[in-house]
Amino acid sequence: MNEKYMSVAEIHALLALLDDPDDSVFLHVRGQLLSKGKDVLPYVEAEVSKAPSCELFLERLEELRVDLQRTDIRTAVSEWTGIGERGLWEGAMLVHRAFDPQWDFVSAQAEFDQLRREIWLELNDELTALEQVRIINHILFSVKQLESVRKMPHSPADSLPAAVLSQGRGNSLGLGILYLSIAEALGLPIRGVNLPNHFVLAYCDEAHVQSERSTIAQAGILFYINPFSDGTVIGPVEVSEFLSPMDEKETARQWKPSGSPEIIQRLVQHVAFSLKESGEEERGDALLGAFRPLISSSEDSGQGPNDHSSI
Repeated sequence: MNEKYMSVAEIHALLALLDDPDDSVFLHVRGQLLSKGKDVLPYVEAEVSKAPSCELFLERLEELRVDLQRTDIRTAVSEWTGIGERGLWEGAMLVHRAFDPQWDFVSAQAEFDQLRREIWLELNDELTALEQVRIINHILFSVKQLESVRKMPHSPADSLPAAVLSQGRGNSLGLGILYLSIAEALGLPIRGVNLPNHFVLAYCDEAHVQSERSTIAQAGILFYINPFSDGTVIGPVEVSEFLSPMDEKETARQWKPSGSPEIIQRLVQHVAFSLKESGEEERGDALLGAFRPLISSSEDSGQGPNDHSSI
């Protein structure tokens, strides 16, 4: 069999062997199919959808499907981590895919694109930063009527922006990432700020956007935005209330905007925390494992998200 290519007939032949009672045969077949990655996944999912009566066959199909989905996610995460301009929405969709591979991502993308267009039609180059934010707030929180929610135990869906857009509610992280993704798609200089137990946005000037690091905590930040409070514009005094339990050195670091990798890392950790909180330890660990390339790269660079798991 050509190692670089597997025909449709060969895939079906291997799938047909999944009900072989010999475990060594199954392990060999599983290894062959996994080595071909995501290209095999549609064929496996098609077999699962047929609901085969053989319990062993269905069990092995499900196991193979989960393994292929995880492999696909790990590959996509490595690719996303390795590129220069990492789109926040794309990163968040990877987290959602790892959490729920069956979500309708085509509809989610269409809904996001429609929201971006609605806001774009209301913007123009003559608007001030505050006026731009008022328009975004109006469409998100008045027209779309997005609501803030804080649940105990935490719901993973409340922090995943595609689910937030679909269900019309989210926590500070979910609303913040959705808001930030829209701003990024519109080319607005808004960045995310990872606060302990909260997530806010910062409207920056162009000089700050171009600078990877700054020695002054609030350098280049015009004002802050709180998506959890309908996009309310807040100042340093209000932001400092989230930082009061922290010492001065840590506080200065927390004021600064984070890049997409740090925000997505926080999202991964929060969703994993939510899963484990509800007793789904294995799913939580699997999610963290899928994003190990991203988490490792952030740890190596010393740019972790400073995350506090509850939002």
